[in-house]
Amino acid sequence: MEEPKFEKYISCKWLESGVCFDNGVYGSNVKLCCYMSAPGGGNSMIFEDYHGEKIDWEKFFQIKREYREIQKRGETVPGCVGCVFLEEKEWLQEDYINNIIFDHFTKCNCCCSYCYTEEDKKRYNSLKTYNIYPIIKEMFDKKIIRNDGAIGFGGGEPTILPEFDKLIALFLKNGFYDMRVPSSGIKYSKIIEKGISTGQLSVVVSIDSSSKETYKKIKQIDAFDKVCKNLKKYAKAQRNMFNVISKYIIIPNINDNVEEIDNWLKFNKENNIGIVVIDIENSWLTKYRQTVADEKVIGLIKYVQAKAKEMNIYRLEICDRAKYLVEN
Repeated sequence: MEEPKFEKYISCKWLESGVCFDNGVYGSNVKLCCYMSAPGGGNSMIFEDYHGEKIDWEKFFQIKREYREIQKRGETVPGCVGCVFLEEKEWLQEDYINNIIFDHFTKCNCCCSYCYTEEDKKRYNSLKTYNIYPIIKEMFDKKIIRNDGAIGFGGGEPTILPEFDKLIALFLKNGFYDMRVPSSGIKYSKIIEKGISTGQLSVVVSIDSSSKETYKKIKQIDAFDKVCKNLKKYAKAQRNMFNVISKYIIIPNINDNVEEIDNWLKFNKENNIGIVVIDIENSWLTKYRQTVADEKVIGLIKYVQAKAKEMNIYRLEICDRAKYLVEN
């Protein structure tokens, strides 16, 4: 058996072995990723104007190889210039996919004020999606997918996606153990419950608050009590301390205060939610990343670090956007 070949250069896991099925700001397409927090990030296309058609996998990987060669020359794929996810390491020189983002839908059951869909909620809630399950099934059949990577969702609310249950069931059946499903938490999902009970899936609920009043300001709907109830229910079903994740996105002038953060951390601790995540709002970062950042937000991120340690929270994750802000 031939030994795997590795080469060292600057790249990222999405350039090398990732794919994103998108239906967002730039239309319906297949691209490398959906990370829009850096200049150029999330814009490197594989196929434009894509609506669920059968994929020519040889052409798909040929494009990926071309991107790889650009990185190996010490240059950068144009759509990836300035991205915070680029890193130098040893990369496997094979054609496969093990990191997938499903971002091909925009309909949601929440109305987060910081979401890009807020610019035209009616339009985004009415955008038609396409059937993704046959594409993923073919990838498994052709052994294009490896189960040692990560599965994620973007766009709208995954639990209201018609194919969501059978899609997750397919990944569970094929041995994936790194699936993160961001959810509003408004609709309780039995397939998510199954995934967290086996330890193969984590649900991430961005509650962003610790009170009904703050929640309603951010989410623009009255569902705080329902979300808290569902979070507790998920936490009781989880196999490990890291299968239910509570997220807090700092929104300047709304939830950027110590009292709200303290009560949020307390709720998580009391309900056996082992992982908490702190992040910052994307458009705010886009505005401040090239100028002097708001010291208050940086201070709050550092405060959460210290407070989570003091409370013996199982694990605190600082999202790359927030980490970038603090470190730079």
